[in-house]
Amino acid sequence: METFLKIKKVFIANRGEIACRIIRCCKENGLHTISIFSKEDADAKHVIEADESHLLSGIGAQAYIDIDEIVKIAVESKADVVVPGYGFLSENSNFADELSKVGILFVGPSTVSIETFGLKHSARKLAEENDVPTVPGSDLIKDFDEALFEANKIGFPIMLKSTAGGGGMGLKVCHDSQELRSSLLEVISRGETLFKNSGVFLEKYIQNGRHIEIQIFGNGKGEAIAIGERECSIQRRHQKVIEEAPSPFVNSFKDLSLRRKLSVCAIKLASSVHYKSAGTIEFLIDDDTGSFYFLEMNTRLQVEHGITELIYNVDLMKLMLLQADYELRNEVGLSFEKLNLDFESSAGILTPSGWAIECRVYAENPVKNFQPSPGILHYVEFPKSVHGCKLRIDHWIETGTKVSPYFDPLLAKVMVWGKTREEARLGMIQCLLNTKIQGPPVNIDYLRSVLESHEFSVGRTLTSFLGSTFNYEPPLIEFINGGSYTTIQDLPGREKCSAGIPLSGPSDSLNFQLANIIVGNERHAEAIEIIHKGPTIKFHSSAVVCLTGGEFSFKVKGKKLPMYTAISIPKGSVIKIGGFNGEGAKCYLAIKGGFPDVAYYLGSKSCTPTLNLGGHQGRVVMTGDCLSIEKNVFIDELQITFELPSIARPNLDRLTDDFWTIKMLKGPHDSPDICSEEGIHNFYNNFKYKVNLNSNRGSVKLDGPSEVFSRKDGGDGGSHPSNILEYPYPSCGLSVVGSVINLFGVDGSTLSGFVCISVPVLSEWWKFGQAKVGANIQFKLISYDDALKLNKLRESFLNQVEVAIKSNNFKEIPKFVDELDSYEEVATSSILYQREKNGEIPSFAIRQAGERMVLMDFGIEHFNLLKSGRQKLLQDRINKQLEGIVVRIEANTGSLGLIFDITKIDRKSLVDKLIHLEGDIPPPHDLKVKSKLFALPCCFDHSAIQHCIDRYTHSQRPYAPYLPSNTEYVMKANCLKSMEEFKACVIGQTQVITAVSFLCANTLTVNLDPRTRFKTGKFNPARTFTPKGALGSGSVGNSIYSIDSPGGYMIWGMALPDICWNTFSRLAISDEPWFFNNFDQIVYYEVTEAELNELNNQLLTGKFELDVKEVEFDFGKYAEFLDEIHDDLETLNKKKDAAVAKLMEEEDESMSKWLTETAKMKPSKSSGSSNDDLLNDPSILKVTCTMAANVFKINYSTGSKVSVHDNLLVLEAMKMEIYIKAINDDERSFEVVDIVVSEGDVVNPGDVLLFLKAI
Repeated sequence: METFLKIKKVFIANRGEIACRIIRCCKENGLHTISIFSKEDADAKHVIEADESHLLSGIGAQAYIDIDEIVKIAVESKADVVVPGYGFLSENSNFADELSKVGILFVGPSTVSIETFGLKHSARKLAEENDVPTVPGSDLIKDFDEALFEANKIGFPIMLKSTAGGGGMGLKVCHDSQELRSSLLEVISRGETLFKNSGVFLEKYIQNGRHIEIQIFGNGKGEAIAIGERECSIQRRHQKVIEEAPSPFVNSFKDLSLRRKLSVCAIKLASSVHYKSAGTIEFLIDDDTGSFYFLEMNTRLQVEHGITELIYNVDLMKLMLLQADYELRNEVGLSFEKLNLDFESSAGILTPSGWAIECRVYAENPVKNFQPSPGILHYVEFPKSVHGCKLRIDHWIETGTKVSPYFDPLLAKVMVWGKTREEARLGMIQCLLNTKIQGPPVNIDYLRSVLESHEFSVGRTLTSFLGSTFNYEPPLIEFINGGSYTTIQDLPGREKCSAGIPLSGPSDSLNFQLANIIVGNERHAEAIEIIHKGPTIKFHSSAVVCLTGGEFSFKVKGKKLPMYTAISIPKGSVIKIGGFNGEGAKCYLAIKGGFPDVAYYLGSKSCTPTLNLGGHQGRVVMTGDCLSIEKNVFIDELQITFELPSIARPNLDRLTDDFWTIKMLKGPHDSPDICSEEGIHNFYNNFKYKVNLNSNRGSVKLDGPSEVFSRKDGGDGGSHPSNILEYPYPSCGLSVVGSVINLFGVDGSTLSGFVCISVPVLSEWWKFGQAKVGANIQFKLISYDDALKLNKLRESFLNQVEVAIKSNNFKEIPKFVDELDSYEEVATSSILYQREKNGEIPSFAIRQAGERMVLMDFGIEHFNLLKSGRQKLLQDRINKQLEGIVVRIEANTGSLGLIFDITKIDRKSLVDKLIHLEGDIPPPHDLKVKSKLFALPCCFDHSAIQHCIDRYTHSQRPYAPYLPSNTEYVMKANCLKSMEEFKACVIGQTQVITAVSFLCANTLTVNLDPRTRFKTGKFNPARTFTPKGALGSGSVGNSIYSIDSPGGYMIWGMALPDICWNTFSRLAISDEPWFFNNFDQIVYYEVTEAELNELNNQLLTGKFELDVKEVEFDFGKYAEFLDEIHDDLETLNKKKDAAVAKLMEEEDESMSKWLTETAKMKPSKSSGSSNDDLLNDPSILKVTCTMAANVFKINYSTGSKVSVHDNLLVLEAMKMEIYIKAINDDERSFEVVDIVVSEGDVVNPGDVLLFLKAI
């Protein structure tokens, strides 16, 4: 085939798979590509793959049809031609004209051809003039009377058509005059809205019809060729679903006379207008008679063009570009003789080779009438080949792609070529079986069901097939109501992941595993965790389920269902899980087979909603969500197949003196230098606690005493005795956070700056996982060996239950026991090894941090970058020499946390190995570490920072010494007199990364020059929200917040928001979700907010030029530098310490005042007597709270008119915002009669928030 002489730069005025297909063609032919994108498509495949990309100012689909802007960008980018693809502006003659005015060629037909064939009534007229058969129909009609007259003349049923319609839109089938009347205005309106043309005409509706089209190509000289037919009869609501080439119906004519007739008509029609470029002429064929009728011509590349290319070995996109190249040479068009195509005869008809089938993969929901299902694709994998067939997949998606509601939901076109139709059909079925697109519902199972149907296998593919005889049963469950906090979890979560990725998994792994065992799943398989109040679920397919855990209401059709029981649920059943009634606040719903379309993320299906990780869409399950389940055998009625005996169930109401007693191990910081002997004794023997309302999966906050310390402050870690240099946090460890006791949960951070004094025994985690708000908690200290015994006891119990159920030997099911007959004395220290500082060699300690974790540090009070270097080398040695033993290693600010496999090594042997590895590391002056130095932008004056602080003062604390400006506070603390002095401590200063941890690779850095390090306090209470990219300071270092998250550092600037963390590893600069590594280095340069936004866009689109250098950190030279500045640093630090001390005094006074004011406020706005009249009025709708929370925002005032769809107010709990609507099925409007609460109030489940009256 010929090459290009004139075209160098190709502008693609489209998106999605067709844009990617055009880019591929251009790259194969050495052409430069230019793409455009709306902000929703910033990291889309076509944007990244193009040589250059340009952001459109509009939103969604509207951005891609803004002719003025697109033409302007095409001119500025010096494009030679513009390729429109299909949809959007592909058949817009105004667009072609505007391009022509600026000297850019539109790759496609002439504007005359577009306009002639663009209006269906004029196309019909042209067809009739060329003796091409048309469906009996009318001209454009004016009103209903004329429409009824024409319909009666044609004969019902008829098809109403918008003359400018396309893609199945603007069509309505009418079987009688009543349907005609109701549909006419709709089609007129749709034509006006979608196509800016209200013209409508009628055609006879062929009930047993086939949709068959001819691919043509014209060269503008009056010559055209037909490149075979495609059958597109498998349609739903006039939208093509499956296409094939050739047509089984056309192919059934032995003499191929029908193909010849169709091709001749198509060629004749195209030639009559000197058509140029690719086009498709569509015909409707009567299956009963074989008669065919012209429908329309599409003056563009068709969606399904790929199957034609497969059976004719032709590249239609390249042909279109070659035709355009000829036009730029001032030649009319290319010569067909040079194309080397296999023409059957001089008639210009090609002979097909083999058979090709295309399936359109859509993000759409079959249980909701196939409505689009936008969302994030958590995993995408297409097969590389199909045995015995050729495979081609045109798509625009990959893991992490966001399917936007603004665009057509087409994800991919899967095409399979085989020697015969049957080979192609079976190959396609196999391909779909091996295709994984996990995220929102897709139609893959639906497509496979069509291909497996008898009708399709024999070629009986009428346009009415999907809407009439085809029956599909989707293996889905639908959430009629999502419940309070419903998530997907599995075991063991993400325990192997570092870089600040939480463990996740079920809060109560005991009941979770029992639910799976009872339904016959593998114990660790994914199941649903339900908190406070459960969902209502409709089963569109039969299933076997089990509910375990706290006592929750569990019903189907109002009938109570038993818990801890395997229940067979028939298709169509609706189960309702209500609120909890006892002490346990969580329950677990297991479904046999799990949830196959929930993707594994970093090795787990567990969801951490606060970080948008894993599970279904990275969030809680919401009303309207649908999840795929495994197809089960048909169940015709509800059946109870097995019930776990009561003796084998954990008794959640069996408490000691109304207390949950949780067995604990000494924590890593339970040592005399931190905690007093009296304080620790009281903690385990005298102190009692209550679960605070702000508890969640990430943190169980406990109200109660916190006086356990023996020291006054945390050294370089902070001014409070609970502060400590950041370190890897033990899973579910217990900390004193300021004056609050915090038991970090499964979604908690992997780094902390607060001491950990105690760690719950693994077998006891389920207790704090179940404890409800207000529950009483007390702690019991046990030994390490007893903890291991309890874990073995738990594992043995679960194994015995599993074996007994699988073997149907129910008599062997054991009694649930979670106590030992006796407990041994507890060792006095949690420090497993300690070496004091010896000259240049720093101190080194190995500390107990649970049964499976040890914590190593080189001193906990004072930061020294030399210690971080030693930690880095120890980490490298552990990774190399303890492979297979180490499950996870987390590194932070001079310390290491190591989770080990207790089945492969005992703790004593591990400690011995660690002592040996660390002891072989040479002194600091001999150490060198290779590193990377990054030059990165930062902005000091950024609107996101101010918005964050405004939010804090509005919803958390209204005043503090660090408010309203964190920057001014840091300047005071560090004796800086001007903003220039402040910036000088940031810009151009090399910072070393000391930790990539906390939550999702939050990045901690420290300035190499200690004179420029900021000393400062922290937010108290910590912020519930910090924008990703925020730069802040706390302790001795700085932080780049990697995601929107809570935080306590003083924030004073913004870095690139998306550089630290990309959930699905889609950035061109990194293969992991995180970007930085320990001991990387950063130097900042200043930019404006607009410049930072542009650089971040470049980062997302793969166009950011990373400034990076390979460097080596020489600890010997650095030690010499520290010696040189020692005196200056000491003098400066004294000034800073004095300034910080003064600010801390101000903070103590401010905090005391604020706490006093808060205490005077009513702790909860309940349904009090002042509203008795409204409470007792049956006509008043009471909007109540379903969970403990804070009132964040009230959106309406008394007297406002609202509907059931309006968000009345916003609550904040579990570090997330909960939108409250009127829970009522009435579609009437309401008036707000009274608002009981105020912004900032604490509310509890059942509290009335406001009153509504129907109007």
